Amino acid sequence: MGPVQFSVSNQTKYDLRVQASNGAQAGAVSGASTNLSFTPDDTNITCAMRWYQDGICILQGSVAWSAGGSGSDNGWSTSSIICMHGNMNGQGFSGCSEGWVELQPYNLMANGGEVSVTYTNA
Repeated sequence: MGPVQFSVSNQTKYDLRVQASNGAQAGAVSGASTNLSFTPDDTNITCAMRWYQDGICILQGSVAWSAGGSGSDNGWSTSSIICMHGNMNGQGFSGCSEGWVELQPYNLMANGGEVSVTYTNA
């Protein structure tokens, strides 16, 4: 798998912390953006996206990719509080309710590329 650039824009009223399965971490307070870079050795990445209010985690979603599948989930909650809009190698995705958004083709990220996602208040 090739290298991946991951860009996140947090346009919610909550602080965001990103924890990647390879140990990489980033944060974006309300209104800020952050970036993470992954090498070709990072072949199967899941990024836990956790939103905080007053230091308490109130929501968790994920963004994930590998050579054999890619997708995103804006998070679980009793009501939709966050929407996502993103792009993986030219494939757009969005969501404002619970549930995994599977991206096709299955090998969309096989050669690496770019992933971007913007989170907004629902």
